[in-house]
Amino acid sequence: MSNRSVWIGYAAGLSAAVSYGAAQTLGKHITTEYAVPLVATAFALLFGFIYVSIMFSRHIAADLGKSSRKSFIFFGVSGVFSSAGVLSMYFALSKAPLVMVSPIFAINPLITLLLAHIFLNKLEKITTRTVLGTILVVSGVSIITLSGSFN
Repeated sequence: MSNRSVWIGYAAGLSAAVSYGAAQTLGKHITTEYAVPLVATAFALLFGFIYVSIMFSRHIAADLGKSSRKSFIFFGVSGVFSSAGVLSMYFALSKAPLVMVSPIFAINPLITLLLAHIFLNKLEKITTRTVLGTILVVSGVSIITLSGSFN
């Protein structure tokens, strides 16, 4: 993997963090002012589907043509987990303060590491350094967020 490719991956990861942070903030506002979590989830996923379809419309047909039937099972399972995550996030935001929900949501990298270790052992190399770094980042975000809620 090239250095450029890795940096693009890091930038995309940062973009995902910004996007999910914005989605949580908007989700709190939406679920307290406009809609119940299920409706908020439905519209968020609908608009997300439209956005992704427009962004990658040129590639959809070719990519679908290359995909095996088995891959569609993985697509489906991934979509169900993703949708469940969005629904759970909106539900949590409708019931609890954003500054408390966000650090709980921020443990997802630890869960990702565990699942990658179990299911992607041949594809992903998880080192002690990666685990410790992930724990430090999640701990740091949690401490900063929680300390702000006690002021």
